[in-house]
Amino acid sequence: MTDAEAVRREYRRAEDLRRRGNDSQAEKAFREAVELGRAVEETESLAWAAAAASGLGVVLRYTGRFGEAAAACRDAIALGEKSGPGEGLAWAARAAHNLGVLHADGGRNAESEKSWRQSIELGRSSETERGVVWAARASHNLAALLVEVGSPEDAETAWRDAVDLGRAAGDRGLETAARAAQALGVHLVRRDRHTEAGEAWREAMAFGAASGSPRALERAAVAAYGLATSLADQGDPGLEAAYRDAATLGKEAASPDSLVIAAVCSYNLGVLLVDEERHTEAAAAWDESVEMGQRSRTANGIVLAAQAALSRSDLEVASGNPDQARDSLQEALNLGRSAGTPAGLETATAASEKLEALN
Repeated sequence: MTDAEAVRREYRRAEDLRRRGNDSQAEKAFREAVELGRAVEETESLAWAAAAASGLGVVLRYTGRFGEAAAACRDAIALGEKSGPGEGLAWAARAAHNLGVLHADGGRNAESEKSWRQSIELGRSSETERGVVWAARASHNLAALLVEVGSPEDAETAWRDAVDLGRAAGDRGLETAARAAQALGVHLVRRDRHTEAGEAWREAMAFGAASGSPRALERAAVAAYGLATSLADQGDPGLEAAYRDAATLGKEAASPDSLVIAAVCSYNLGVLLVDEERHTEAAAAWDESVEMGQRSRTANGIVLAAQAALSRSDLEVASGNPDQARDSLQEALNLGRSAGTPAGLETATAASEKLEALN
């Protein structure tokens, strides 16, 4: 076994311990890997030592030892830089990103900005997918910080850089690219640049769909909802397609928040279709809203499901199906009560009154 293989084996043992929640043993193994790699002073060994120091920083942060975590991150950066281009710099980029997060948690904006800019430079210089992903994440965080400190133009540049870096990283970077493009869209619409915002949101949707990971799909669903909301405000004819895309992406992501997005967009789609007298399609959209709202297992989602069932009952009455309408009203009544929120109880009351009138 080579020296580098010994360091790598110790690092991987530490990572396995960390994932299993054995923080104290993981800390010890990470420290042993760091010291072993530092003693060897060979490029690959130093790279694995940088990985171990970065992992040590994560463990120390999660156990509330923030000063020690920052020191471990700085050690990882130094070891990665000493190892030279390649994986060592990629691990250094990760550590610099995490150091920036530590500074941000402490409200030290200037130090946080410096660390994230260092992460971007290290990630680019590494010429590895891993390093470029961390550069993309750092650029996304940097953009949010720049908005906070009142530098909107620089924030836009940072988000665009994050998108480009995420794209360049391939499959590993698609989630970050989707996240950055979605945030860029929000930033642009706040600056009344709706066309560019739409382009950013469509790009986020494409990244999310290409990734297929739940987190990337969730960002894509949020972007699709942002696009639909913007198109609704403008009376754009592409609104129907935007609602359908948002509902599909939300359903595929399947997180509670994304299922609420699917429910609200399906509900709004139903309203749009009723206005166009496409009642069969509207009823199908409200069926989808009921299903997605209940699947979300959130109060907001269940309220949307109740409202969709209530709206569907109107179509059923109009089409001469009172029995179906009663079922829909009873469903709306039950869902509204189960939500337990003011909006849910209001919907339940409305359903109860309609049910009484129908009987």
